[in-house]
Parts: sequence; structure tokens; C-alpha cells
Amino acid sequence: MRIRAVTVFSNSLNQDTIHQLHQKLMDIDMDLFSRRISLPPSTNVNLGRILDILPDDKSVLFSLGGLFDHDPRIVDIPDVLRSGDNIFVHILLRDNRNMDNAVKVLSKLEPDEASRFAILLNEEFLTTPYYPASSGDNFHLGFGLSLIYVKEVLGNLMEEALMEAKRKGQEIEEKIGLKFLGIDPSVSPWMEESVGHLLETKLGKKIYSPGVLSVISNMNNNIMRASINTDVNAMGFSELMIPVAEDNILKERVLEGRVTLSHLLNMSSACLAGLDMVGVNYEQGLYFNIISDLIIIQRLKKRPYGIRIIPSYGEEKIDTKNFGTVPVVKTI
Repeated sequence: MRIRAVTVFSNSLNQDTIHQLHQKLMDIDMDLFSRRISLPPSTNVNLGRILDILPDDKSVLFSLGGLFDHDPRIVDIPDVLRSGDNIFVHILLRDNRNMDNAVKVLSKLEPDEASRFAILLNEEFLTTPYYPASSGDNFHLGFGLSLIYVKEVLGNLMEEALMEAKRKGQEIEEKIGLKFLGIDPSVSPWMEESVGHLLETKLGKKIYSPGVLSVISNMNNNIMRASINTDVNAMGFSELMIPVAEDNILKERVLEGRVTLSHLLNMSSACLAGLDMVGVNYEQGLYFNIISDLIIIQRLKKRPYGIRIIPSYGEEKIDTKNFGTVPVVKTI
């Protein structure tokens, strides 16, 4: 088990508070995949002003807290994302009335910028360590953990991994004096540690194949059961995740044409966290239709749903700095 991220959640946009939280985050002397600070949503603060109060530290990732779907500052998102590779933003989309705002943003983003932008389908902002759809709130000051533990899940050691993560969270709490708010126990991949491989092992064949929805549902039930049995405060998505560009097997299946856009949408109906990190050829009408369908799926699931699409313009795969090749999914 490896800690994917320690994410500190700020309850204000006060510059002194944010810099103090940054110092506490840097005081953690554990091997961490990433360190992150999530700000609370704001409604009337210039996004450039928020950037100005952040610590000048490219090693830390910052979420600006999210914008409502009708926020006039949405037009500034492309410039904000271009300001630094460690800046993340998302839009909370509660219905289809303002989805054109989100699609306009996507149409203006380069691939690496699009990897740091998400559309969150939900009724409210989400306190999760997972970026880009992460926000603090105006009440809780503390931190949460996300994990890389596909190998442990494959070895039927999910509860043991969560117990180890819980102990590490408690150690961090004692060390830096911030409240340990919980763990997002989502099972997420990182390249060779593949959720695609996990699904194929459980299924006994390559995806996409009939039966995969049952495997996904069982995995989500296992995540819930393990969280209860270990008395972990489960936060955020708390589901199996399939960010295609972060998973070597999923990349292969999309490039082979075995997994198409329809397959990904179908799998997400079985309580995956969303359509994530996949290239989709940009056509405004297609994007409207995708988001409209995903809004329906989210309403049926009654769970938070994240969308992170990398727009493509005719190519079969997209090169990115942080994720290597992002495959473009077939839309049949």
C-alpha cells in the first residue's frame, strides 16, 4: 500500500492560513506520491487573486475549490490552468442547463490543461483527496488520504491496507496537529498497478466482456464493507476508478478498440466514479450528448460522478507530459 496523496482541506481563503497549512504539509516526513491543498469554493473572488495568495511551490498541487456551473469566472479557467502545472479547477454541474459553459472550457484546453480540469456531477461540492474534483469547505480544517493499493486488493488484503493507511493518517495527525478527516478508499490505478488487470483477473477474460458490471459492483461492495469493518471514515468517491490514461491495461484495451466510449459509459453506470482521463474527439454536439447521458447516470446512481475528458482533433492518441499517451476512444 502506498499513500497516493495527503490532501489538506482549507476552510478559508486567508493567505496566512494557506501558508501555515502548506508548512504543515511539508513537515510530513513520509514517502508520499503527492502533497495537495484544496481550497473551499468561492463565489466572488477573482481567480487570479486566489493564485496570488498560494505558496510558490510547484511540488504541491492546489485545487481552487470549484465553481458553480453559472459562475461568470468560468471564462477564466483556461488562463488559470495555464498559470501552472500544479493548478486544478472543476465545475459543479447540477443539471444540463449550463453544460455549454463546461463544454466551451473544454474546447479551449490543451491536453495537459484538460487533465487538470473536471466536471463534477453532484448536488454539492465534494471533499475528496482526488483531483481535480476536490474542494475544502467552510467548516472542516484537516486532511484526508487517497491510496494506491491495487496489489493488496488483488491479494484479498483490502482491510489490512486500510488499517495500515488509517495508522499512517493517525501518525500524520499527531505529527502536524491537523485533524485526520478520513480516507477516500477508492481503488484507483497508477500505470502498471492496473485496475484493468484487477477487473480482468476477477472476470477471467479481457474487458470489455459481459459480466464486468457484476465484478465492478462486487468491488464497490467490498470497498464499502472493508471501510465499515476497519472503522475508516470513508470520504469522497469511495468507489472503483477507471482513469484510462492512468492505467496501462485500460490504455491497451482502448487502443485495441476492445473498450469504446459506449463501454466506458456502461461501466460507469455500475457505480464507477466517472468517465475519466480518456481522449474523445471534439464535436460540440457529441460532448453535449455525452454529458446529458452522464447526468442521467449520475441521477440513477445517486453518487458523485466526475468527468475528465481530453479533447482530440482527429488523432488516435494524445501525448501528455504527466500521463504519457492518452488513447482516443472510439465513439461507436
